[in-house]
Amino acid sequence: MQRIIDSILAKKDVLVFLILLLFSLYLITNSNFYHKAKILKVSNNFTNLIFDEYSYLNEYFRLEDYNDALIKENVRLHNELQNFKSINIDSSLLKKDFIYSNAKIISNNISLLKNYLIINKGSIDGVVREMGIISSEGIIGIVDEVSENYSSVMSILNLNLKINAKVKRTSHFGSLEWEGLDIDILILKDIPKTAKINIGDSVVTGGMSAIFPENIKIGIVSNVSTNNNSDNYLRIEIKLHNDMSKLRNIYLLSSLFKNEIEQLKTKNQ
Repeated sequence: MQRIIDSILAKKDVLVFLILLLFSLYLITNSNFYHKAKILKVSNNFTNLIFDEYSYLNEYFRLEDYNDALIKENVRLHNELQNFKSINIDSSLLKKDFIYSNAKIISNNISLLKNYLIINKGSIDGVVREMGIISSEGIIGIVDEVSENYSSVMSILNLNLKINAKVKRTSHFGSLEWEGLDIDILILKDIPKTAKINIGDSVVTGGMSAIFPENIKIGIVSNVSTNNNSDNYLRIEIKLHNDMSKLRNIYLLSSLFKNEIEQLKTKNQ
């Protein structure tokens, strides 16, 4: 305690000066309108600066909340868009094929030949096997196994996964596969060599299954050559839109007519 008192006494001149300065400013402010206005202006500017910085920091720490809100908004817009995607002949009825919901990837493997992802939604959230998984940049994979709170997704970087896809410009259909080499490149097979496929053509989902809607983007044609195993088909390399090493937020696609379609396919086999 004595040390504190000694420190105050040692700096008493400075303290007296500051007290007198503040008292003088108080008198000037209250007795002179011009000086009062100037001091208030400086004070307001300083206060606004502090609030701006606080607001910036507050928004920075809430970026994840804002991002989640945007994802939910995208889900809502996707679902509304589905209401207008298929219109019957007399335009009196609208047909909705898929319902979108959001989830997050909590585990992602890209180093194997048969890669899988884990997402934070499971059976209690309505997830079932063979639901399509996409991001805002394109397809990611298909749900393979489901537990109560989590689901395993077979990545498009999996040798066992084949997806129906088409070249958007020409409407040629084929099977999209990964060869286990470059994580950015998939191969579109079964396209006849008579097809005029150009580098830069967009490749999208074909819509020939009940897993993905038609025209979900996949990537662009990066190379076209003759298939070594057959002279009748092209080997088309597809550069993915998605960066499979940076995935986080995804959308689940639930087909409203999948069971009905599968039943018809089974009867025709």
